[in-house]
Amino acid sequence: MPANIVADLAIVLGVAAATGALSHQLRQPPVLGYLFAGLVVGPYLPVPLFADVDRMEELSELGVILVMFGIGLEFRIAKLVAVLPRAGIAVLVECAALLSAGYGVGQLLGWTAPASLFLGACMAISSTMTVSKILGPENGDPSVRDLVMSMLVLQDVVAIALIAAMTAVAAGGGLSAGDLALTLGQLALVLVVMIGGGLLIVPRVVRYVGRLASPEALVVVGVGLCFVFAELATVLGYSVALGAFVAGMLVSESGDAHRMEPLIKPLRDVFSAVFFVSIGMSVDPLVALDVAPIALLVTVAVISVQLVSVTVGGILSGNGPRRSITAGLALGQVGEFAFIIASIGVEADVVPAALAPVMVTVAVLTTFTTPLGLARADKLVSLADRAVPSRVRDTLSLYAGWVERIRERATPKEHRSARRAMLVVLVDMVCVTAILGASVRSQRYVIDVLASWDIQLTPEAVAALLAGVAVLVSLPFGFFLMRNVAILSRLLTEATPGDGAKEGTRVAGAAARSLVQIGVMVALGLPAVVVLGWLGSPYPGAGLAVALLVSAGLVWRRAGEVQLEVRGGAGRLLELFASQDPETSEPPPALIPGLDDMSNLSLLEQSHAVGKSLAELDLRAQTGATIVAIKRRDEANAVVPSGRERLGAGDTLAIMGTTEAKELALSLLLEGPLGAGSTAAT
Repeated sequence: MPANIVADLAIVLGVAAATGALSHQLRQPPVLGYLFAGLVVGPYLPVPLFADVDRMEELSELGVILVMFGIGLEFRIAKLVAVLPRAGIAVLVECAALLSAGYGVGQLLGWTAPASLFLGACMAISSTMTVSKILGPENGDPSVRDLVMSMLVLQDVVAIALIAAMTAVAAGGGLSAGDLALTLGQLALVLVVMIGGGLLIVPRVVRYVGRLASPEALVVVGVGLCFVFAELATVLGYSVALGAFVAGMLVSESGDAHRMEPLIKPLRDVFSAVFFVSIGMSVDPLVALDVAPIALLVTVAVISVQLVSVTVGGILSGNGPRRSITAGLALGQVGEFAFIIASIGVEADVVPAALAPVMVTVAVLTTFTTPLGLARADKLVSLADRAVPSRVRDTLSLYAGWVERIRERATPKEHRSARRAMLVVLVDMVCVTAILGASVRSQRYVIDVLASWDIQLTPEAVAALLAGVAVLVSLPFGFFLMRNVAILSRLLTEATPGDGAKEGTRVAGAAARSLVQIGVMVALGLPAVVVLGWLGSPYPGAGLAVALLVSAGLVWRRAGEVQLEVRGGAGRLLELFASQDPETSEPPPALIPGLDDMSNLSLLEQSHAVGKSLAELDLRAQTGATIVAIKRRDEANAVVPSGRERLGAGDTLAIMGTTEAKELALSLLLEGPLGAGSTAAT
């Protein structure tokens, strides 16, 4: 065993450099190399290279501090506000679903409630390092990359909240709901004081040092502030990661973060490598082999739940099936935060010792499965497109257009109304959850009080009584919740200029209300299920499932009405094509919103699509756009074509979808999937 810290660092960084370079050669994230380096220098493999485990654990904390400080440097409130409309619902659905799945897996394995929560928290955050490498600026669809990176920004915020919450759980071990609420309230107060006080001092200090034009002074001040806040968080009983993130966020508000970040990056990279090596050192390969079945179960849960939740959340955010499914595949792994969260639980002795090797194994497996899944994204999108009924496809295509319209065309007043409605919906859902949770947790207290009054009731009777009272008390909040959901749905279809006929708007609004209702139930219902389940409610998941089934039935019925409107609108478009020049004329006014803002394309002989069917082109799956009408020269027109029709020169196509989807469709029809081929004009 090395006698001093210099020898430890020589061994650890030397092996990490070699394994990191090997990972780079194999086109894998360097994290995998660092984890393998930990196995090499750790105490479990008979390799004549050993580092002191205790010293490496202490040094690894520097890596956590600097990584979290770097994340804080990239975090600004303005950036958060910018990505919320596109990715907010998707991240809320995703994190809630994975927290629920992790909690369920933990309970299935017989773990305690705190340990199950830690497993869910470890599963909830994707790997920024892995995703950044796979979806580099030169790789993949830029629109998918923008969505994924926006989600990663919001995931970082969720990760900080999870670290804080898991620190509170670890501090109390088996905390009761009331004690945990008090602990989290204290945490919120500490954060308000740290951030509020820091905003008065830190940005001014950093700006002053920045004016000195001394990179050395700037980096020393930045790192110094990082460790001051990390130590302050420790003194207050919280994680160093939380303090370091707050320090980075405060420095970013100075406006000089772009100068400090490249100065700190080399130091951060070195000690983050030490952190991952220390994680690898803690894993016994024999234990990892023993927990392989658990790791495989968690891996399947991460990949499948991530795919489904991001797809659902992405579609509800207006990103369309193609982009949402691809983003779900890109985010299907666990990230660096999993190791930080797991280490908090291990240090507090509230999680099984198997958690660390399980998460390392899952991280390795999902790092390999992510690029494999992305390589098959187009096939999965095509399969999903064929499996979804046509009425649902048409409605989702219109829905994406509605969301785009409200983002791009709504007035500032309408945006403020939407934000206000969203806030009220959130507050109402929190109140309903709190009331239901209180009814569950107060059963034992009510039984004792009734017994002191010589009133004997069975626990079942008390539970039914409290549930009835909770439902009555929460009714006003439920009423306001649904009212504000209706406001949001109306904004999607009525508060945009150029909308069509009243009947089309009525049908579109009814379908949008149903979709938004499902979005609210999924996005806010899943966290409520996690909270109520942890509080001891026996049937929260069943209630959510019933509500989702009812709403799904409503959407199915409304989607049928929308499909009839789409067919009627397509027929009117064909009449327009027959009587006027579709390239220069305005659409008729009596169209459902979404059909009044379409692109028209006339195919020429050299167009890529000539001689092919829409099914062969796989146009909807590849672009997200829908062909709603085809005007042919031989008068064999098609209203909402089935996909089997072959396209010919002179055909005029009416294309529905978002602006991006329509542009992709035009490119595919004219030039082919790779942009090669003719440059036929429309």
